[in-house]
Amino acid sequence: MSILKNKGVLAVAIAFFAVSTSSSLTFAQDTPAPQEQMPAQAPIKEDFKKEELQSFVKANQKVVAIQRASEEEMIKVVKDEGFTVERFNEIAESQQNPDKKVEADEKELASFNSAAQKITGMSQQVDSQMQESIKQEGLDIETYQQIIIAYQSSDKVKQEIDELLPKQEENQQQ
Repeated sequence: MSILKNKGVLAVAIAFFAVSTSSSLTFAQDTPAPQEQMPAQAPIKEDFKKEELQSFVKANQKVVAIQRASEEEMIKVVKDEGFTVERFNEIAESQQNPDKKVEADEKELASFNSAAQKITGMSQQVDSQMQESIKQEGLDIETYQQIIIAYQSSDKVKQEIDELLPKQEENQQQ
């Protein structure tokens, strides 16, 4: 059975990993194009070795599996504290955005805080597991992140990785 069933999963895992491992990492499509000339940024690396891209695909499959398992665990924590995912997210959003008001009594806020603390602890563990999975495939985190950026910004790298995906899936099924 293949962990990576379609290319859309790759994008989900990339987004999850990028957000969870480096809050300072920004992607080109997340920022609007400036009207004025800004200082030149380092060009996006596109010349990855085939072995690096193969390792990236393998590592990403592991990252997807870890991410899926952790999502299930986090949902269980939320439900065990008496929340639906939607209600938990409403309260979380209200705490991050002061303009977003949500009615919640002290008991509900205490349950929310308990769940949030557990999830924060889990997130740190998940980040560590994902980083370890990447390293086990022979990549450092910086190279993995460079490939993420290139995958999102370079048609050349995206095509190279997309061409590797079916091969990786076939190898896993055998």
